[in-house]
Amino acid sequence: MSTWEAFAPFNSLHLFTVAVCALLILLLAAAGRALRKSAAEVTLRRGWAILALGYWFAYVIWWNWNGLDLYGGLPLHLCDFNGLIAPIALLTMNRWARSTLYFWTFTLTLQAFIQPMLSKGPAHLEFWAFWIGHTIIMASAVYDVAVLRFRPDWSDVGRAVAASFAYVAMVMPIDLAIGANYGFIGNPPPDKSLPPFIDAMGPWPRRAFIVMGLGIIGFVLTLLPWRFAGRRAPRPPTTVL
Repeated sequence: MSTWEAFAPFNSLHLFTVAVCALLILLLAAAGRALRKSAAEVTLRRGWAILALGYWFAYVIWWNWNGLDLYGGLPLHLCDFNGLIAPIALLTMNRWARSTLYFWTFTLTLQAFIQPMLSKGPAHLEFWAFWIGHTIIMASAVYDVAVLRFRPDWSDVGRAVAASFAYVAMVMPIDLAIGANYGFIGNPPPDKSLPPFIDAMGPWPRRAFIVMGLGIIGFVLTLLPWRFAGRRAPRPPTTVL
């Protein structure tokens, strides 16, 4: 099957697509930095957030247009939630939303770029929908850091962990009730395949706990660069009286 029809991770199409997505993310951040501390930046940010909200609703409607897909079409994956948190964070500047956006994006949504769960190529709308959706989330998180200067600390890790446990508490009962695997923490029936990196974590429920544990470790790892940067920042000179 041609590359135009099918998508496979780690091939030239994958690398090229990630490069294009990265360029678009950087362009948005550069535009925001050029307009920082001006009314134009607020307009840009609000416009981006409205675009993100519009895309989120359009995607959910399109995916279920021919009938509700309980197994994969409900907006219950973590990136579905993050797709709503992203515009809320940019519009409200709420610390909980910004903390969750930062850690969920740079730990979990990032995995969509590294090991995408996608099989269809550019000939299919699903390919474009996947990359646009995840790029919007990543661009929002990068914008918050590069333009709005969000700087996470340990309290933000706590907020992200609390949001994650709330997500698990809501989604896992649904997974078990309908045999789905939203958030990759469910126990789907044998006829439903698991992503290779999830399957490698062993049987359920062990793999669910491993996924959650790795997520928390990822949160800490994405905080460490800021902690090291803070320690190396030059201190203001001491005034000698």
